[in-house]
Amino acid sequence: MRSNSPEDDESAAPAQNVSDRHAAVRAANRNETAEDYVEAIDDLSRDRGEARVKDLAAMFGVSHVTVSRTVDRLKRDGLVTTEPYRSIELTPEGRAIAKASRERHGAVLAFLSTLGVPPETAEEDAEGIEHHVSPVTLDAFGRFVEENGGPPEGATTVPQDPDPERFARVRAAHAAELTEDYVEAIGDLIAENGKARVVDLARRFGVSHVTVSRTIGRLQRDGYVVTAPYRPVELTDRGRTLAATSRAA
Repeated sequence: MRSNSPEDDESAAPAQNVSDRHAAVRAANRNETAEDYVEAIDDLSRDRGEARVKDLAAMFGVSHVTVSRTVDRLKRDGLVTTEPYRSIELTPEGRAIAKASRERHGAVLAFLSTLGVPPETAEEDAEGIEHHVSPVTLDAFGRFVEENGGPPEGATTVPQDPDPERFARVRAAHAAELTEDYVEAIGDLIAENGKARVVDLARRFGVSHVTVSRTIGRLQRDGYVVTAPYRPVELTDRGRTLAATSRAA
């Protein structure tokens, strides 16, 4: 049996680190989706008295099937309850997450407003930042707000109700993040192995070949990669530029 040499360990470590980072990104996106859904369900329940699959589909701009799958996962995780032809209800845990999500958004919004960020920009940036800050950072935001006398008078510090444009921005941000992860991984695989194959990407991201193939199809449509059946994936000039920018960030 061949034993691993120190060189093997050194070359495996960066790949494992990348794989771990991608796994963390996927987990963060799943958590963000769960938080967005429970907050939307909470808002719909307060505003309309009930939250239905078709309401969530309209709000998120996705199909009923996509919403149903997400709601099934939320139900499995104990965040909602629902039955066929019935509205969706948050469990106590789901309501707690919705409340915490809304409060976190408000804390980030107050911090950005105190910095002097214009209201519309603060609202948009808060949506992207709020899911990626730790309790320690939120505490630091709160102290900054207090020490600087709070946001300017008239600044927006209360989260706005969810709307289709907000969730469209969230979906766009997720798509952009996934694109950057893929082009960076393709660039790394080419540098490490001389080529990037679907099987390699599936292993690195911990997803199925079908999922990778669909993503590669979108990247090719958007001009980031070129590939053909039974051929490795190559980055275009646009893809290499994005990979370099993502790696430098």
